[in-house]
Amino acid sequence: MEKDERLLPLPKELEANKNAITYQEEGPRYFASYAYGDDILEKKFNPRDYLLVIHKRLPLIIALVLVITTLTALYMYRQPSIYQATAILLIEPPKPKIQSKDTININFGYDLNYYNTQEKLLESPELMKEVVVKLGLYRTPDLIIRRNSGITALFKSIFESEKDKQEQIVLPVINESDFQKSLDNLEAKLSPEEKEAVEKVTASLLPGVDVVQEERTNLFSINVANSNPELAAILANTIAEVYIERTIRRETEGMQKSLEDITKSIDQLQENIAELENQRIAQMRESGLPLAEKGQELTAGILRSKSEEWLKAEADRRKLEQMYEAALQAANRGEIFSIVSRETPNSEFISTLRANIIAKKNSLDARLSEIDNKIKAAESERAALLARYTPENPKVKQIEATIQKLQEGKEKIRQEESAQIEQESKQAEERAKKEILTGLAAQLNSARKREAKAKESYLREVEKANQQGQAAMSLTDLTQKIETSRSLLNTYVQRQKELESAISSSRPDNVAVSTKASKPDSPIGPPRNRNILISLIVSLFLGIGLAFLLDYLDDSVRDVDDITRHLNLPTLALIPEAQEKKKVKSLGSEINGNTSAALITLRETSSATAEAFRHLRTSLLFSSAGRPPQTILITSSQPSEGKTTIAVNTAVALAQAGADVVLIDCDLRRPRIHQHFSLKNSVGLTNYLSGDQELQDLLKSPEGLPKLKIITSGPLPPNPAELLGSTEMKALLTYLKTNFKHVIIDSPPAISFADAAILSTLVDGVVIVAMAGKSSMHLLKRFKQRLNSIGARIYGVVLNGISSTSPEYGYYGYYYGYESYKHDYEENK
Repeated sequence: MEKDERLLPLPKELEANKNAITYQEEGPRYFASYAYGDDILEKKFNPRDYLLVIHKRLPLIIALVLVITTLTALYMYRQPSIYQATAILLIEPPKPKIQSKDTININFGYDLNYYNTQEKLLESPELMKEVVVKLGLYRTPDLIIRRNSGITALFKSIFESEKDKQEQIVLPVINESDFQKSLDNLEAKLSPEEKEAVEKVTASLLPGVDVVQEERTNLFSINVANSNPELAAILANTIAEVYIERTIRRETEGMQKSLEDITKSIDQLQENIAELENQRIAQMRESGLPLAEKGQELTAGILRSKSEEWLKAEADRRKLEQMYEAALQAANRGEIFSIVSRETPNSEFISTLRANIIAKKNSLDARLSEIDNKIKAAESERAALLARYTPENPKVKQIEATIQKLQEGKEKIRQEESAQIEQESKQAEERAKKEILTGLAAQLNSARKREAKAKESYLREVEKANQQGQAAMSLTDLTQKIETSRSLLNTYVQRQKELESAISSSRPDNVAVSTKASKPDSPIGPPRNRNILISLIVSLFLGIGLAFLLDYLDDSVRDVDDITRHLNLPTLALIPEAQEKKKVKSLGSEINGNTSAALITLRETSSATAEAFRHLRTSLLFSSAGRPPQTILITSSQPSEGKTTIAVNTAVALAQAGADVVLIDCDLRRPRIHQHFSLKNSVGLTNYLSGDQELQDLLKSPEGLPKLKIITSGPLPPNPAELLGSTEMKALLTYLKTNFKHVIIDSPPAISFADAAILSTLVDGVVIVAMAGKSSMHLLKRFKQRLNSIGARIYGVVLNGISSTSPEYGYYGYYYGYESYKHDYEENK
């Protein structure tokens, strides 16, 4: 009984790899010429990988660059040429008006806010609206640029003919008379349609206006870009003119309004004065008062005199009342002498009383001072005696008696004289109080009488004047109105002259056109070459980015590194694409009636593809420790990946090496092996498994390969999985292993059906076929996990469909070619 080698320990090379997936038998001792180890499992940064991605997507990158650059070139050269005209304005800081010869003007230097404001005013939509209205451009709607956005508008502009563009934009014919329009025409009322046209034309022309202040100067360049050079120059000059006009209006707008108002007021006053004069003449004729004006002046003078007398008497009365109140308050405080003045009644007598009291106080102070001096002299003498004698000395006691006598006399005089002076002072104060209050009361009564008399006299004169001037009152009112109106008229006329003078001198002298714009000769844009170059660079980076994005999203198997890194499986062989009739076809592309690709190992033994299958044969022979595998299942994760072709050519390659090989078509869903060898499929594997046919009748030999036997699938059964998992199938494989050195089995795709999983448990190992650039890595991982979960052994992966332009094929193509040449040489020898 043969040893079952399907459940062996993991290879030593993979025991240290944490991400490795467990194998069920000892790892292969030989994995062809493809590295398998940590240097590939651990993917490191390699610039070559990025170059390979770019190389792989190079057609896409080139196509994207060509399309975008071509569209940009077409679009740019479809755009009309842009001309720029420049008018230069000199804008200086406002100069203060000189009001007199002594006026001092202070220059505060460069005002950044002022110049920024002027720049914004030059670029304002309101100014451009005035320009559009002044030139009448709103009457030419063809100037309105259609600013549609989006891809549709872009393609429309690219493929629009020059004739269509000329019909779309028809430039207006602008006469010189357009520049002579007055402000009245500018301010004329526009219809709603014309206002809308003005807004649209303004929006079209405004983006082409750029105002730039020349560095370190007061010059402003008004740059106007337009597809019509003549219109660009006209717009630049008109913007400068309108700006100056707006500046003048802004400076004189307030004064002009005031002048209009004051002129209307003057006209109204003149009419009012004429009407009042006519009324005055009529009243003078009716009243018969030819001297009415002098009589009114006399009456007015008398009333004024009486009014002054009344006011003077009232003032005197108020003054005396204030003095009387002050005297009462001073008397209550005992300070009656403090209010004595020349206006106080009996002021001389009261002053004399006050002076006598003060004189007596001064005399008392003199006597007391004389006694103090004597006391000080005696004290000095006592001090001298004490220096010589004791206090008991008679002389010392005598001088002390003298001092005591002097002090007693001083105190006696002070008391007696002070009491007398105090009494006299109170008497004088009472007398002064009486004299002052009595005098002030008398004066106050007299003042009140004078006030009442003056008031009575004034009222009498008023009544008399009213009676006498009643007839002339209306005439006086008219006269006053006339005089007031004439005075106001003179004031208005003077103000009118001042405003006219101010307006004539208020024209700004700090703004002027330095250089007028002329018609440009050469265009300034659009920058076609620059934009095309930018488009080329951007599209190149976009294409490269798209290539990396597609590469990131690409889940397909691309090279050996992908298989090793993601599946941890060796790559047994790289099968290149077959070239036939100058059209590249992968070995899995089966076309009706064309089987040359499937039997390329038999028909083109010297080709690189045949040599690749011989390399696969070598990898399989050394893929198992101790002895080569006998039963090999060849399958794939998805349909059309070339598994049948790989199985056929692997069997042919093993048979060409002299080994007895049997090829079994276990694809009971879509069998293809009988088509490649042109065999009948009426009897096959399904007949044997159903017990209807002997095994010897199933073995068929293709022409030219005596060592190869083929078992076709036979009629398609309704239950393929049950047949493949039956005891008869196990017995068949056991029998074939004893009679043949190798048994190659072709099965359906593993992800779609369970047939491959069932067969994987009956064979020595499984070979997975993956199509480069097509097979999904996700599906391959799932298939591998499924095989591992049921204990199947996987020999490795055959990467099919390698392009001859692929870097993977660069070395191996040379290798295969060399081996093919060597093989032919040995056969010929």
